[in-house]
Amino acid sequence: MTVRILAGTGDPDAARALTGLLSQLPGVEPAPPLGDSTALLDTLARAADAGPDELPEVVVVHDVIGPMPALDLVRDIALRFPATGVVLLTADAGPAMLASAMNSGARGVIGLPLSYDELGARVEAAATWAVGVRRHLSPGRASLPAVAGGTLIAVAGAKGGVGTTVTAVHLALAAHASGRSTALVDLDLQGGDIASYLDVQFRRSIADLADIADVSSRVLHDAMYVHESGPALLLAPGDGERGEEVTDRSARLVLTALRQRYEVVVVDCGTQMTGANAVAVETADAAVLVTTPDVIAVRAAKRMVRLWDRLQIRKPQDTTTVVNRHSRGSEIQPSLIGRITGTRIAASAVPAAFRELQPVIDAGRLQDLDARSTVRAGIWSLAGELGLVTGAALPAARGRKARRGGDRGQIALETLGMTPIILVTLILVWQAVLAGYTFTLAGDAADKAARAAAVGDDARAAAAADLPGAWADSLSGPDVSRADGTVEVELSIKVPVLFPGALDFPLSVHGHASTVDEQGRP
Repeated sequence: MTVRILAGTGDPDAARALTGLLSQLPGVEPAPPLGDSTALLDTLARAADAGPDELPEVVVVHDVIGPMPALDLVRDIALRFPATGVVLLTADAGPAMLASAMNSGARGVIGLPLSYDELGARVEAAATWAVGVRRHLSPGRASLPAVAGGTLIAVAGAKGGVGTTVTAVHLALAAHASGRSTALVDLDLQGGDIASYLDVQFRRSIADLADIADVSSRVLHDAMYVHESGPALLLAPGDGERGEEVTDRSARLVLTALRQRYEVVVVDCGTQMTGANAVAVETADAAVLVTTPDVIAVRAAKRMVRLWDRLQIRKPQDTTTVVNRHSRGSEIQPSLIGRITGTRIAASAVPAAFRELQPVIDAGRLQDLDARSTVRAGIWSLAGELGLVTGAALPAARGRKARRGGDRGQIALETLGMTPIILVTLILVWQAVLAGYTFTLAGDAADKAARAAAVGDDARAAAAADLPGAWADSLSGPDVSRADGTVEVELSIKVPVLFPGALDFPLSVHGHASTVDEQGRP
């Protein structure tokens, strides 16, 4: 979130010092200072006429401004522009001045000479208050996060090994690629692996912020590591036992400070519930639960969702479950997981393609995952579903999916082109089956005709007795001959084409059989 600041001071030296320090604050956009109260009020009035969103979040008023007395100016701004936080800059920062400033509507007092840390803390507090007021005053902003500032995404795993950290890292990479300032936080306090996945050597971690009551931008900057891929990292302590230092209170302070500085904050909560990552899940705009389509992981996901519900951390219907290592052949499909856990199932499932991941994971270069990777495309599509990806990054992810769809379409077209060949092959195979069956029928009919002729019965009737209708109609013969005490029979049956009885094949199958002539015996 960018904080716009408008300052008013009649002291040129104070104006230069104030401008210099404000320009060093991260996420701050200071306007040139105005020299009197009239110019300051006119500027605010013009901004308000253009729309409430055009007003600066913070106004800094120096107590030597004129012609209007500073406290009267603070009161006027607070009454006319209630969604703007006013901070008073004064050389007398004692209790009496503080009380007078607060009674006039100021959100803070900054003492002179200026201090970077004090200025940053007061500006952040006033900006947070201003954004909160604007959220409540604007009906169209009902969907904004409960804590003013950037979007917070909490990523938790149903169990170890389901891909929680890979998902969190690529959600952060997708948000950064979309042009949004992004922080990636490792709240898997005992076993966080983000540093290993991104090959980061670090000294400071979130544990170093545990005892700090006022987490300012300067303090955050000192504890974070800006990775070469873009996101700023706040890592878990290298010594797992130090994770106990991060309480729910300190986690809440750190996450709130991060949301004031970054547009997107992605938190890897790991697979174990602690007070710290419970705060992340509770205050997140979206809680993502990662699971795989196997019985053990789905049961673990159900337990996790029920735990969140029992502890009043998050309702199942407010949780998004993403299925990692998904395949169409799996017996457990996303829809079934949704019914079991009672959560919303993400439309974007991450396919099972560990071969794509293994080289970059082994090298500690997860950010180098190929842009054509199906795993990367699946997670970036999830980022779009969560509203993290805007601009060119989302069309790129969709383009990859479209290319995969195009590949499937190409395969379908090629299969369609092969259809005639497949049909002809099937016809020839079927015709060969009919021919073989006809050979079997002809031999059996000849044997029966020979036995009937040997005892003086009707040989043709015997031959046709067990023949199917189409083959019986095409029976020729049998021709019976006797010689040297034997009976020989010759007959022929035509091979049908495709469907018996519809059309006869030019080929006829001949059957021959012989047996002892019973009539010629003495």
